[in-house]
Amino acid sequence: MNVINLQENQIKELGEKVGIYYQDKPSTTMEGRQKSQKLAAGLKSLGVGRGDHVVISLMNSPEVLTCFSAIWRIGAVVVPIMFLLGEDETRYILDHSDAKVVITSADLLTKINNARKGIGHIEKIIVLGGQDDEDQVGFESLLERSPVDESIEHMDGEDLAMMMYTSGTTGRPKGVTLTHNNLQNAAESSYKSSGFDKAVIALFCLPLAHIFGATTFITGFIDRFRESHWVIMRWFDPEEMFRLIDKYKVNLFFGVPTMYQILLNHPKADQYDLSSLERCNIGAAPVTPELYRAFTEKFQCGMYEVYGMTEHPGGVAMCRPGMKIKTGSCGISAPGVTVKIFDRSDKELPPHEPGEIVVRGPNVMKGYYKDPKATAEILRGGWLHTGDVGYLDEEGYLYITDRIKDMIIKGGENIYPVEIEKVLVENPKILEAAVIGIPDQKYGEEVMALIIKRPNEELTEEEVIQFTKTKITPFKCPAKVKFMNALPKTLTGKVLKKELRKMV
Repeated sequence: MNVINLQENQIKELGEKVGIYYQDKPSTTMEGRQKSQKLAAGLKSLGVGRGDHVVISLMNSPEVLTCFSAIWRIGAVVVPIMFLLGEDETRYILDHSDAKVVITSADLLTKINNARKGIGHIEKIIVLGGQDDEDQVGFESLLERSPVDESIEHMDGEDLAMMMYTSGTTGRPKGVTLTHNNLQNAAESSYKSSGFDKAVIALFCLPLAHIFGATTFITGFIDRFRESHWVIMRWFDPEEMFRLIDKYKVNLFFGVPTMYQILLNHPKADQYDLSSLERCNIGAAPVTPELYRAFTEKFQCGMYEVYGMTEHPGGVAMCRPGMKIKTGSCGISAPGVTVKIFDRSDKELPPHEPGEIVVRGPNVMKGYYKDPKATAEILRGGWLHTGDVGYLDEEGYLYITDRIKDMIIKGGENIYPVEIEKVLVENPKILEAAVIGIPDQKYGEEVMALIIKRPNEELTEEEVIQFTKTKITPFKCPAKVKFMNALPKTLTGKVLKKELRKMV
């Protein structure tokens, strides 16, 4: 069983069809497959084979999809990394992953070469737009001289297919190992949950080096409508996104909350016909009720929250068309996934009692690469312990409260920053807000809010504090407020609370 067989089955059933548009140029599924077959042969000629790790550091493009497919064809392991990572973090991943080959582009080559110095297990660098030179291989020339190799390495379902590194919000990134079974089940679960009964024209700007993007790519293999295709963006550009929705009549978009916030406030949104957009999937960070209401009203489309993590591709829980939407909930568990809430002793809690979200099912990762201690801790008792706090209601709807590590303990009481952040952004003068705990002699920890004001708005610390006191119990309200120009975030828009704590 090899995850690439999902793509093969789709082509066998539907034949050749347009698969993607990139920079307004179409590419068919057969063209994409042939390129991946040639790259597979090229990788074999460089000594890459079953079980070898291949790092991909590229911006979104059709070539990224070619690389994924080719690596799986030969039974190797895809290791995607964000192209925007700094040199130090890139070096850590190149070294820790035991990569044999790196595939990158000419504009990123200097960083990759600096980061790989002294790492002996990296044998070749394949470069888009590059030339053959010593241990460097030009991507285009490798494809040109390689034959079409139609073979597919047979893999066991528990063989590794992908290793994706966490965002490192709480320390060094961890290598999450995902099997062929993990990825196939994730794709099937995601597609079944989508409920699409017609062709999907999806706009894709999520980085393929993020689990949200990579899983969405694989889910596309399940689709069985000839008219379905993707419109791929190199990176997120709001006005270009509006243009592409208008031109290609896009009906589906995937994004993180930061993207939706930018789109909502963009001054040129009204200049394009966006009426084709039917649904938007949103995930990777909490969604405020205010963002949900404002976006769906302005763009007249459905917004469906997805809760997932790198350690569980395909989503843990999600809102779906035809199901009741509950404000603040990310829906019910995905098909084949069991979600429960545990207390600190790993005992199950009843509905509406907050605790740690734990997950069981076929999508759960195999473990962390070269870290048996962390693997044993997060997978203890046969459950994936997410590190997220939440609760289930009596109908099985999941509500995310916060991260365990971000929880504030004030005077022995648990305070969840997300609850306060949701209140803060209801203030029309506040664009973004983050809440952290700071040391306090009396209570142990006290609440602090970090605020980004909307442009041209005046706001004082006292006004912020008084506003929250009208919404929640004063005990939970911020004792201190700091105004900022920007919040430190990961490349996918998650606020880095650890960096905020360092700053204050």
